[in-house]
Amino acid sequence: MIYKEENFGEALRRLRTARGMSVRQLAELARISKTKIGVMEHGDGRNVDPRDAEQLDLVLESGITLATAVRRARTTALSIATCALLTGPNRYTDLARILLTAEIESSGDDAVERRTFLHAGLILPALTLEATRHGIGAAMTHRDEVSVDEWQEIVSEHGQNYMTMPPHDLLEVLMIDMVAIQYAATRVRDAAGVRDLQRASAMLAALTAFTVSNLGRLREARRWWRTARTLADESTDPVARNWVRGSEVVRALYEQRPVDSVVTMAGRYEQELGDLTRVATPTLLGGKAEALALAGRAQEADSSLIELEEACANLPKAAGAQGASALEWHDFSLGFTRSYVHSFNGNYPEAEKAQDAAIALYPAGLTRGPATIRLQRALCVAEVGAAAEAARDARAILESLPAADHIRPIVGLSHQVLNAIPASAGSLPEVREYREFLAAPRQIG
Repeated sequence: MIYKEENFGEALRRLRTARGMSVRQLAELARISKTKIGVMEHGDGRNVDPRDAEQLDLVLESGITLATAVRRARTTALSIATCALLTGPNRYTDLARILLTAEIESSGDDAVERRTFLHAGLILPALTLEATRHGIGAAMTHRDEVSVDEWQEIVSEHGQNYMTMPPHDLLEVLMIDMVAIQYAATRVRDAAGVRDLQRASAMLAALTAFTVSNLGRLREARRWWRTARTLADESTDPVARNWVRGSEVVRALYEQRPVDSVVTMAGRYEQELGDLTRVATPTLLGGKAEALALAGRAQEADSSLIELEEACANLPKAAGAQGASALEWHDFSLGFTRSYVHSFNGNYPEAEKAQDAAIALYPAGLTRGPATIRLQRALCVAEVGAAAEAARDARAILESLPAADHIRPIVGLSHQVLNAIPASAGSLPEVREYREFLAAPRQIG
């Protein structure tokens, strides 16, 4: 345990003292020189070899206390150094140098250290390359221009990439642009340009929330949602404000938030937006209908679904299969919500029709939405008592998906199918095999 305001050196000294050890005794047990330990006890940990920290944790029986302190110190130091460079005349070159140094230090066999930088959102090789690109452009043209239109195109690309790109890969490119857009924001002076960048940032932050949630990092996702809402509100753009809030409601159903709180959230956002709930992307109406169905409020869910259908009738047609994007409302979006509402309302005949119709609307290259709908069907099958069929179908659905598509919503729903199977059917071979299949370790996304 790290005490409040305690750095690595202080933690090491406290742990050693608590064990009644001298520096010499600790040095002998850990096979680290006495001088080196003395230096460690007076430092913040940023220059400590993580392997030494792990060895000290082992000797002092302190879990991962010191190893965690080293990672925190390194991440903090890199963040402070990066922020200090943001306003310098050679900020891109300096940033590339720092990132390159960090990349070299973490590129060895130390997988734990590598994961530390990844977890901090610093995908080092790609960020280094992007910082270098900005630097050469600024140095050779003697200009530092920002194209707001280019940022809108970048956001659009990410919206399309989200539909098919593995979450780990998408997070990398998102982080590159989240860093780059911060530079851009320091160089825009007119109010309209600032609002446009705020809108683009809101969409990027929301897509980041989607992506880290898909990876199972739910606490981080909630922080990204807060940032996305703030940026959308600052932009004053009605479409961004609506889409961000609606998307958060939909995703909250998969992020282990209590369903009653999600219904309350949807109602609060509806009040905040007023008539804006029908602007461009009626995602909030869809999220509200799904939340009500999951909460067991079938009649209200049906009413919300009708309201959604009326709003969709007045929308312009979204892009075709090649332009399918997480940022837009498509025909298959409405089909998905119909399937969801009827499935969780227990209206199984309507659910089956809605499922078939929704799957038919998806372009051939999109697999996650249809897989989710098929899992909804397996859930319905489990609810009506066909346990073996439900387990067999759900497993087949998951096995047909590439590992990168085993994102949080799909994994969560696959467990819901298992939970819907009555205990009395638990000994069936299909159910037992499905349970073992879900229990096997696998990486989300």
